[in-house]
Amino acid sequence: MKKIVVLFLVLALGAAIVFGALFVDRMAVNYITGQRRIAGEGFWGEGIANDGPVPGYAFLGFTRPSEEPPGFRIMRPWEMAREIGLERGDVVTSVEGETFSSSRELMSHLVRNFEAGETVRLKAVTEGEPERALTMTLRAFVRHPGDLDLPYEEIEIASDSGYLLRGWYIPPPQRSDGRVGIFVHGANSSRFQALENGAKYWHHRGYGLIAMDLSGRGASEGDYITYTVNERHDVKAMLRWARHHPGIDPERVVLFGTSNGAASAIYAAAGDPELKALALDAPYADLWDAAGAMISSRGGYAALRYPLFLAVRLRLGVDLRSVRPADVINEIEAPVLFVHGDADRQVPIAHSESMHEARKGAGLESTLWVLPGGEHGFDNYPPEGIFWNRILDFFDLALGGPPPEWELSS
Repeated sequence: MKKIVVLFLVLALGAAIVFGALFVDRMAVNYITGQRRIAGEGFWGEGIANDGPVPGYAFLGFTRPSEEPPGFRIMRPWEMAREIGLERGDVVTSVEGETFSSSRELMSHLVRNFEAGETVRLKAVTEGEPERALTMTLRAFVRHPGDLDLPYEEIEIASDSGYLLRGWYIPPPQRSDGRVGIFVHGANSSRFQALENGAKYWHHRGYGLIAMDLSGRGASEGDYITYTVNERHDVKAMLRWARHHPGIDPERVVLFGTSNGAASAIYAAAGDPELKALALDAPYADLWDAAGAMISSRGGYAALRYPLFLAVRLRLGVDLRSVRPADVINEIEAPVLFVHGDADRQVPIAHSESMHEARKGAGLESTLWVLPGGEHGFDNYPPEGIFWNRILDFFDLALGGPPPEWELSS
């Protein structure tokens, strides 16, 4: 009998280890799997026509299915949810008379059936209160730069990461002077992030824009996010392409990165004497520290980063603990603008503060712009016009002013 009990305990322990390993491996796969949105599709593979009316969308944040009442419960509201009065814990019971189990399912339905600017009716419940009726105006689900009335070309760039990158080149206006920005998107994003955040402002101020899918994202080659290990080479390849492309002044190329894209841009800019200016939105200084905050912000335990990073190393052969943009931040000769929300829980503002102080201490040009109440990934940021004009003022200053005779009202 004693042997049977021991055998049972050994089997139970073995099963627990296997289950735990599978759980951590699945978590690692999610951590290194990027967004695969491509032209002609929505975020999750919905077929969308590339012409005709612009689809409408709404993404309300991170949610969980709700059985009582039926619908989905808001766990972390995004800006669009807060705008219409939804808060954490509220349950969305119906949209236009239909019930959905998640914000993701709702968004997929909207982009296939509604147009930008349409108003939809919602019903929602706050615990202990009667159901209330809300309305929401759908935002534009931009499919390509043409939806913003911007000229563009489909381009491919060979990266030293070993992968072929695909994306868009939006040339500068004809009256401009060949200045161009490179937009480096975040980890779980793609080239579309540039369209959703700022492309029209860049062009309005006389800039062209390069928006590429990093390796492992969108339509580019590669399978995984590597948290700057491959991406830094991707950014260098974009810089090289821009400096050799007709119509672009190689002396007027600037760089903007957000989140993991900002960290990748730091590595690419380090030791690059030709770069004129670098703007960094919510960069992390040390991935190991940032990973703990990222996991905690999603309701997990920071200690999970230990098995998570081990699983990532086994899958990719990459030691993510060595990813420390802070180690090279003082190798950037160009002026740097750090932009960070003081309510960012995924990458706390201390990451930008420490790198800014390091540059100031080394006598390097550095500016820190703190966004009160700003969260991560452009969430709860200032209005687009204010945000992007501040970024572009910084770039104009680094380039010696706006394009000659450029009129902002044009």
